[in-house]
Amino acid sequence: MRIIGLATLILLVSYIIKVDLLDGTISLAAFTQEEPICTENVYYDVFPVQTVENDTIFSLFAVYPSETWVSFPERLEAFYQENPHYRNQSLQSFETVQIPIFKKESSACSEK
Repeated sequence: MRIIGLATLILLVSYIIKVDLLDGTISLAAFTQEEPICTENVYYDVFPVQTVENDTIFSLFAVYPSETWVSFPERLEAFYQENPHYRNQSLQSFETVQIPIFKKESSACSEK
């Protein structure tokens, strides 16, 4: 009977310690501060480029990189918005295409 009582006591004490360590006896809400919400405004300018033989969209993006990081699908979608006829055809030599160059405005932070 002592072994069962001792095992129950050890399990109860370990549970109390676990709850105290994970949740804490003092609420963390008293120590947290509201973090400001920062948003980055990203826009793009259009840069006209004349293509040469064997140019691809990948090579044009490599030669004319954006000033800020933008994922490839977003940049490709902006390219197709500026050049919708290239969705159904490949780039032709000596044509002028519009390359989107993404830029970042200063970030605006505000309190919650």
